[in-house]
Amino acid sequence: MYFEQGRLFNSVTYGDLTLGSERYIRAASVILISVTVILNFFAAKYKYLPKIFLAYFLILGFITINYLLTGPGIDDLTGLMDSKGIGPWIAFGLIFVCYDDHRYELFKKFSIIAVIVISIYVIYSLIVDGVGIYRGQSLAKYRIYATNLMWITPFVFFMSKHDKKLRFIRVFAIFMGIITALICVTRSFLLIYFLVLLFDFFHTKKKTIYFVGFGALGLLFVYMLLNTASFSSSFDLLVKRGIEDSRTNQLMGFLSQLNFVDLIVGQGFDPVYYADGRQSNMIDNQWLKLIWWAGLIPALMYFYLTAFIPFKMFMKKGQDYETKVESFILLIWTLACAGLAIYSTMSVDFFFFIVCIIQGRLLYKYSLRREV
Repeated sequence: MYFEQGRLFNSVTYGDLTLGSERYIRAASVILISVTVILNFFAAKYKYLPKIFLAYFLILGFITINYLLTGPGIDDLTGLMDSKGIGPWIAFGLIFVCYDDHRYELFKKFSIIAVIVISIYVIYSLIVDGVGIYRGQSLAKYRIYATNLMWITPFVFFMSKHDKKLRFIRVFAIFMGIITALICVTRSFLLIYFLVLLFDFFHTKKKTIYFVGFGALGLLFVYMLLNTASFSSSFDLLVKRGIEDSRTNQLMGFLSQLNFVDLIVGQGFDPVYYADGRQSNMIDNQWLKLIWWAGLIPALMYFYLTAFIPFKMFMKKGQDYETKVESFILLIWTLACAGLAIYSTMSVDFFFFIVCIIQGRLLYKYSLRREV
């Protein structure tokens, strides 16, 4: 994650996307995750419903064939690790590692450590570099941190709710998440945090304490806003961006150029459409993008595992709190991929691995419920 943030900063500051020898560390980490997934299949084969395995292998199979036919080649490490490569979808097999209770408890502790470490990077960057005078600089310095916090903070915030020893960590996590989102002037992240707080409010019995606690946080936030030039400039820009419509024209232009065949088989590794007279391969909707390049079958299977099952679990009456939390996070992820948070992608980024592990735990519980 640190290397990713460095690459983003170099891209904006110097126009240089390349990494040094650390790129081998990042590639090795993804390869090790993939090996873990493959080895784990043997232990997990009786833990999940067969249809969950079938959906996963349909996704991986279609995308592998797509890459072999249209991608840059099996020897191209960058292509393999691209969001349209094979790497992220092998790593998606992390959904099969969460059947062990002890392993999942370790993951919870790891999530707390991750929030603390990322927050330290954010605080250090604020002290040393500040925010920057325009949004591009803010994104270059904090976007990766903000995106990763966006998918770890809610999990830590919810899971530590009933542990008095973690009360400070819980408040610290949500505060740092919101502050980092504000630094990046990211409307969608702030909206997601609002949904997180709304969910937490409805699952809080002593709402008076809730109001007092977040009232105090609100006062601290206002104090920082009024007395810190960096936060003031970020807030002013956020207000201006709040009324901008930056997606509609893009989506309309994209949809007008799709045809039926594209929706069924996908356009392959390098799809393009025309936006403002120029070729573009970017679209702020990961569901449409997945259909666009990979085809309908992988998109439907991913939707089944990521949205349909979590929605069923979320709506089930009498569901325990932990399962409700996991379902809620997956529903937010579904909305984020639909364009609510454009930096959230199916990729070899740290936050995607976090989401996959949470999703895997939910799918395991779904398999247990179905067996009963």
